[in-house]
Amino acid sequence: MRAHTTTAPTLPDHKDMIHIVGMYKCGTSWLLHMLAAHPQVVGWREFDAIRAVYAPHRRALALPLAGLDYLRPRPKNDVWIQRREESANRPPQDVFREMFLARGWIPIMGADKQRQIEQFNPQDLSALLEQLLALGDYRLRPSAAPLIDPTRHTDKLGVQSFRHNDLLTLMQAVRDCSQTEQIPTLFFEALRSQTIPGSRIATKAADQLMQLTALKKASPGSRTIAIVRDGRDAAISARHFEHLMRKREAPWRAQNASYLRRLLGWSMRSAKLAEHARRGEITVLRYEDLHSNFTTLCRALFVELGLDATTEIIENVKNATDFATVTQGRIPGESANHQIRKGSSGEWQGALSGSQAALAWKLAGHSLRAFGYTRTGAIDPSSLVLGS
Repeated sequence: MRAHTTTAPTLPDHKDMIHIVGMYKCGTSWLLHMLAAHPQVVGWREFDAIRAVYAPHRRALALPLAGLDYLRPRPKNDVWIQRREESANRPPQDVFREMFLARGWIPIMGADKQRQIEQFNPQDLSALLEQLLALGDYRLRPSAAPLIDPTRHTDKLGVQSFRHNDLLTLMQAVRDCSQTEQIPTLFFEALRSQTIPGSRIATKAADQLMQLTALKKASPGSRTIAIVRDGRDAAISARHFEHLMRKREAPWRAQNASYLRRLLGWSMRSAKLAEHARRGEITVLRYEDLHSNFTTLCRALFVELGLDATTEIIENVKNATDFATVTQGRIPGESANHQIRKGSSGEWQGALSGSQAALAWKLAGHSLRAFGYTRTGAIDPSSLVLGS
């Protein structure tokens, strides 16, 4: 049994960890569910410890400057990537709030509940945890519960999967940590302490791609994978998701942004992802390939990660992650008031006018082309994605 770590280890070995780093509304939840359904892997739902620590610099011209970064020719050095990762460490109390009281692991839906959280006292952690659990109607596992066995857990785990005393220990470690850059390592070590030895652990967070250097430092030896989707579709899904989160009053709800601004955000991240992929620093899958040939790509992914890839395992994973299964009966293409929207590809072709499609290609064509997407919507083979 692994002992729970309360201070960050000097040289952690995270060869058992797999981090899904992006991108937004491109199938990261599907990819996490695939890994969680594998009998060697424990999958943990979204908890963005990296973004809780690193607050990006907000500059008046950040958006147009970012646009120029991917429109102009790439420099040979790392300057443009580093510029996209410019950030400042949040104060410890702000990191704690981001992780446990804001966008983090115990998300509280509803403005009224979020106002109640403002009155909670983080100095009395036992009371705070009980208040949070009651507010969100969560239940933790008993402190004496056995370690998690991936063969018995085939769905994504979350806060309820943590043992009570271990979560308290993590909260105390985060609250009292003066070197905030160590906090992601504390979090990853806490996850490792919940699983039986020999397990692989997969995590996913919305925007870790923008802090990939910090992630690799916090989890050395780990594997990083990403799933990319045609940005013209991703921008449509992003606007739907943001509307849904505002309706539910989620703590992470975003401002209402235009379609083109969402597409630009996709392009910035894709340009960064493409550069890391060219350097062999990250494994990339294409969302559309999973739709068209799930079995082949699933097997390629498992082999790439050193996981068993038998026909029986892949068939079980396919059944567990099927669109109808995870949406309680919907068929692909059927929309609903749900965070999983349609499960289809090529929606942009019917949603955009000819002039809008031309503008979208002009804005994001460089990044779309890098992953094999074409102006018309067809997909060309690309060396930047697994299985090409």
